Amino acid sequence: MALQIDVPLDGGVTHSNGYVRVTDARLFRKDGSSSWSLMVDVSVYKDSDERAKDNPTTLYCRAMDKFKFAYSVGDETSSNLIALAYTKLKTDSTFSGASDV
Repeated sequence: MALQIDVPLDGGVTHSNGYVRVTDARLFRKDGSSSWSLMVDVSVYKDSDERAKDNPTTLYCRAMDKFKFAYSVGDETSSNLIALAYTKLKTDSTFSGASDV
């Protein structure tokens, strides 16, 4: 599972049809808080062929790195935490127009 999207790079350059994969999804809450959050880390590659390499090179994209979403216990019951992370990413304006690949 991954997302395909135009990737905004530093210097105003856009890489078309980048390949974005969730590399980590974790739940946390601060001490004393009752609110949970879902933290999602992603890696960006020029395309799926690059990602498939034994030692792929990632693209640095400041806008696509780490994301934090509100989470309610049980949100992932119809899928898993990684699938939920992709669903949440697609609600973020950074991933407007992204397609599943």
